[in-house]
Amino acid sequence: MLMLICLPPSEGKTAPSDGPTLDLDALSVPAFTGARSSLIAQLEHTSKQPNALELLGAPKGAAAQVAAQQDISALPCAPAWQIYTGVLFQGADFASLSEQEMNRARHSVLIFSGLFGATSPTDLICDHRLPMGAKLEQGTPKAQWRSHWHHLDELGEGQLVIDGRSGDYAGWKPPASADHVTITACRVVGDKRKVITHHAKHYRGLVTHLALRASTPPSSGEDVADLATGLIGEEVTGVDFDADKRVLTLLVS
Repeated sequence: MLMLICLPPSEGKTAPSDGPTLDLDALSVPAFTGARSSLIAQLEHTSKQPNALELLGAPKGAAAQVAAQQDISALPCAPAWQIYTGVLFQGADFASLSEQEMNRARHSVLIFSGLFGATSPTDLICDHRLPMGAKLEQGTPKAQWRSHWHHLDELGEGQLVIDGRSGDYAGWKPPASADHVTITACRVVGDKRKVITHHAKHYRGLVTHLALRASTPPSSGEDVADLATGLIGEEVTGVDFDADKRVLTLLVS
């Protein structure tokens, strides 16, 4: 593995109508199994509370989703890339990958989440709602995961880490030996740049797609910047790579 792509989950999810139930022992990063089991129990308990929506930071429209996760062991599962349906995953377009490219994704992409910590896009997970800031019995998921992130350090040693995570999911810090490149986007208005927040996920997804489909996987931030020039067109007008800060910015119109 030459690269490790770190992605956040998406708030938008599609619950499978059928499929196998959750098997924690089959998920990537087995060192997270204990923490996952504890968080599932806490989430089930919290989802049964009268103020569950408030505790989970969920809107009224998520009431059915929250009610369903009162018994997570009964929920059908599907590959994570099919569960997450937000703009980042639309941009990453896992469905279009070849078998070889999907195998690359299986080994080089980690999707971070409040419930599972980090999983491969091909891991079978269920629909769920648990933001990092949710109020659970033992504290927020963000706080509970803090003592477990070190289990990922070995995966990042000496790798190119392409980081498309948002702040809440950036608890794991790549080791010093990794070439850590953060992906962001700015809208260009005249001679000024305005940082894009939510829709930046879309552009991170596009970069992910390019990296997974590249004939030769990128091995440095400079390689990623070169790949990203392939996005230049009507929407993406330029690519700016800050070699000192290791930040790749897509400039959009």
